[in-house]
Amino acid sequence: MRRHLFWLLVAVAAGVAAHSAFALFVPGWWFSREVRQLAHAHGKNSFFILSPAEQARLFPGLPRFGVTGLCVFDVASGDVTFAAQLPDGFWIATIYTEKAEAIYSVNNRQSGANSFAVSLSRAPGFIEQILKSTEKEAIDGIDSGWTVTSPEPRGLAVVWYPTPEIGLRELAAEQVARSRCTVGLAGGS
Repeated sequence: MRRHLFWLLVAVAAGVAAHSAFALFVPGWWFSREVRQLAHAHGKNSFFILSPAEQARLFPGLPRFGVTGLCVFDVASGDVTFAAQLPDGFWIATIYTEKAEAIYSVNNRQSGANSFAVSLSRAPGFIEQILKSTEKEAIDGIDSGWTVTSPEPRGLAVVWYPTPEIGLRELAAEQVARSRCTVGLAGGS
């Protein structure tokens, strides 16, 4: 009887471990794979509007009438600027790492403007933080809006603009498509 109880407990523990590993690591891996596919299809460090099919695959919880624009950014070799130009109304902009971790989010009420810039850069590693902790920060005089540092070199800058019906999607997509994602700092190099 004890032997059966032991193996039952081992099976339950293995099941819990397998489920936990799946729940913790598979979503990030899947999102990372989608980011790589989007970068291959649309290019990196450029802004584009997702088709309804791409939107449903990447963000299945978003209403299908909305417009989703995004930039697959890569800050491995330098900073990237995401400059949003959005129409009036409700919208949400969120920056994700390649593993689906949301590192920044703002909506129309929080920003106070429909046009803004976010400078994306790579977060310093632990040793870089220690080495730079004794240095004074230089003020370079460039104000490009908000600055977001990513712990990973690649990720997504996403803008979602809901539309009340499918007929308005094309008009909203044209307006959201005015946004840009470029290498370098806004107003700088």
